[in-house]
Formats: sequence, structure tokens, C-alpha cells
Amino acid sequence: MRAALYERVSTDQQAERYGIASQDWALKQRSRERGYSLVCDGEQDAFVDNGYSGGDLERPALSRLRQAIREGRVDVMLCYDPDRLSRSLSDLLLLTDEFGQAKVRLEFVTQELDASPEGKMFFAIRGAVAEYERAKIRERTIRGRLQKARQGKVISTAAAPFGYRYDPATSTLVINEEEAKVIRLAFYLYTNERLSLLQLADRLNRMRMARPHGGRRWHSSHLGRMLRNETYAGTLWQNRWHTEKIASNAGQRPHIKMSERTKEEQIPVAVPAIVSQELFTATQKRLEENLRLARRNSKREYLLSGLLKHACGSSMGGRTHGAYNYYFCYKTQKFKAPINDKGEPQTCSSKWVNGKDLEAAVWERVTDLLRQPDLLQRELENLTRPDSATREALQNELAEVGKRLEELPNEERRLVEGYRKGFYADFMMREEMERVRGEQTELQGRRRELELKIAHLDNVISYKGQIQKLAERLSQGLNSMDFEQRRELLRLLVDEVFYDDGHVTIKTIIPLVERRLHPISGGI
Repeated sequence: MRAALYERVSTDQQAERYGIASQDWALKQRSRERGYSLVCDGEQDAFVDNGYSGGDLERPALSRLRQAIREGRVDVMLCYDPDRLSRSLSDLLLLTDEFGQAKVRLEFVTQELDASPEGKMFFAIRGAVAEYERAKIRERTIRGRLQKARQGKVISTAAAPFGYRYDPATSTLVINEEEAKVIRLAFYLYTNERLSLLQLADRLNRMRMARPHGGRRWHSSHLGRMLRNETYAGTLWQNRWHTEKIASNAGQRPHIKMSERTKEEQIPVAVPAIVSQELFTATQKRLEENLRLARRNSKREYLLSGLLKHACGSSMGGRTHGAYNYYFCYKTQKFKAPINDKGEPQTCSSKWVNGKDLEAAVWERVTDLLRQPDLLQRELENLTRPDSATREALQNELAEVGKRLEELPNEERRLVEGYRKGFYADFMMREEMERVRGEQTELQGRRRELELKIAHLDNVISYKGQIQKLAERLSQGLNSMDFEQRRELLRLLVDEVFYDDGHVTIKTIIPLVERRLHPISGGI
């Protein structure tokens, strides 16, 4: 008889009665007594999950064991105790049923599993008791941690932010002086030199200051959270987060939902301060001041905002300097540029562009179309010719999409057949089916979109009169439009604007179709 040994311990040592060594000895002793030959897990004699909760069914070694059972390589599944297999009654019954269908006998060292109705009932009761014990252990653990926090002690090493280390002997936080220097410098630069968060991130990166968790660079978002962390001023708030497991399908990890508790529920603990309370308070005032300023600055008017892209592929944003507006590539900023293997930012070398000139060029070219409805009609007629490159491209893509949609059902059937034969584990089957169905949904949407575009091309001649009326109506009020009306018109007619070293390419959305205009060149 071929026997697979399964062993497990969790990370919660208070919940454990059996170590890996004791389980391994007992299981191998039972195998020798009954003359079993062992089914190995790679180079190991047993399938071992070290550090995995019994309440979670998605465990690496258990998944490999279930796959071996589906492949017919196991006759007996030997485990020390039912709670080693699972501490959830529903999961325990699911596994028992799965092994039974595969004609694999389930054995435990601590008890004999009787196949009679009474034996099955006893097994279910034993599983329910194990689940109850796990809930009680968790309740006692939480209660003990809360009591520890109320006594002014730090619960665990996870509570130590960058700048501190956890001392398990005294259950306190101890300042890490090397990291604390970075914390003090960040507070000083932000508050006294009045750097922005983006400038602060860039300064720390250029100074190659130590980063949290060994990261490759500082980010403004992390710095914002760090400067608001009261721990650095001497107060650590524990019992801050409430976690809740959201049930999912059998065999899948439950989703974890986190929510912040009220201040009344949180427990403050005094820790060594890295910055003074005065500096921390001044930093909070500046953060609030900058937040208000950012809200006010967000009202600045940039006509091409959201439409403009640089030739390097990055978006371009607007910025005001004095009385002038400019557009710049986001990748010119080191904190947004991609990092190479040496940890150096690969910035874009493009220069800032005069916003007034760029906006005027785009506006002039788009409004020229509206002032020449005959040109629009000719463009539309070109697009609707049988030999039109646009029509041919749409029809070719539609044919490819249809061909792929015909292949997907066959691919899905092959997956199901492979799963039945044991070629795929459960998680592999789920991932592949999700991929196939996701691609199918995406392609169906693309097919509808292509069919609609072709239908519009077929009917576009009937829209000639409407397009002419639209152009005439819009052109009459072009000179009197305010900023909001001009921006709304650009959003209606322009898909994207590309800037490349003085050349501008406008991808317009002429009613129902798309068309790329010739580049605009010269003095921008």
C-alpha cells in the first residue's frame, strides 16, 4: 500500500500541541508497522506545511498531496490527528469526501476512523470540537494581547515602523539610530526648508538615504504617511485595525477586510520619541496647509490636461510659473521615472513646452476642421470607400476576433477534460478557466465595437448633412467660447495629442470615426 504522510504546524505556537518532529516520528512508525511504502513529496518523505493555519485550505503541501491523490499515486493518506488536516469542520468533511471518491483510505494516529454512521458522526464531532478549540485559542490570544497593550507594552514586532526595532525581551520599541537620522532629516526638510513631498522624495533618493523594508526609492505617498505617524512623536496606537475574514468559495483563501477602529477603541502606548512634539505639530500644520493649497491649485486651467502625451509614452502635465503656463513630461521627474538595474532613475530629456503656444496650435488645427465642413465630408467619403485602409483594417480585425471566439470553447473543453484526468490542480483549473472566460468576454465586447464601427462606416454618407450642420453650428461661436466650453469641445473632438520635439500629432474623433492628422511643426 502506498501511503502519503501529511504533517502541519501553524505560526500560532500557543495553538500547537504537536511539533513537526513528533508528528514525523509517529507517522513513520505507523507506516513501518503496517508495511506501507511512502509516497515522497519531491526529496521529502512527507508532505509538510510548516507555518500554515489549519483554518486555511489553500496550503502548498496539501495542494500537492491532493494532486498526487487525483493522479492515483496514493492508496492511504496518513495524518497524526484530524486537526492537523484541518481545524475547519466544513473543510475537514470536504477533504474526507474527496479522498473517499478517489478510493484513498484516510488514517489518523490518534484515532481509528470507522466507516459506519456512528464513526462518521464521531469524526464530525471531533472536527467541530477542534474548530471550537481554535476559536477559543484565538479569543484568548486577542484578550492577552489587549491586556499586554493596556499595560503599556508593545504587542509584536509588526508594530515597529521604520526607525524602530522591537525588543521581545521587554516588549518595547527601541530606536534604530541609523534609521532615526533619516526620520529626523525628513521632518526637518519638510517643515523648515519647506520642501514639497515630491521634492523631499527626490532629495532623499539623491542622498541615497536608507529606505523602509530595503526598498529601491522613496515615494511621496509613503513620506506623507510617515510624517503623519504619531509614533515618531512618542505615541504608538495599538488595537487600531479591525480585520474580518470574508467567506469565499470552498478551497479558496478568504478575503481579508480591514477597517480602522475609533480612537476610543485604540490603545495608546508611550514609546521613545524620534522627533519633538513641537516639530511634529509644526509638520502637521504644514501638511494641512499644503492640502488646502493643492485643492486650490487643482483649479488652474490647462486646456490639454488629460489629452497630451509625450513621444516617450508618458503623459504630460501642466504647471504654472509666474504668469506663464507650461507642459512637461512626467518622466522628467526622477521620482516618476523608471529605475534601471543600478537603481538609477531613467528620466526623459525633453524640455518644458510653452503652454500658450501649444494650446493655440492644437486649437487652431481642430477649429480649422470645423470651419471646413467640405474637408470633413471628403475625409468621411475616403473612409467609406470599399478599398479604404480603415475599412479593411476593421474587417480584418473582426475576422481575427471571430476566429479566436470559435477556438475558445474547444480550449475550455480541453481544460475540463484535462482536469478530469488529473492533469490540473484545482487552483490551476480555476486560473485557466478565469483566463479563458475573461478573454471570451473581452473579445465579445471588441466584436460588438468593431461591428458598430463598420455599421457606422456603411451609414456615414447619410450623416453628411448632420455633420455639416454640426460644423456650421460650432464654428459660429468658436471665437466667443470661454475656457470650459473650449475644453469641452476638445474632449468631444480629440482623442489624444502627441508631442515630439516641436512636432504635434493630433488624433481626432471625427463623428463616428477616428483620423490622425498630419503633424504640426514649427515654433512650438
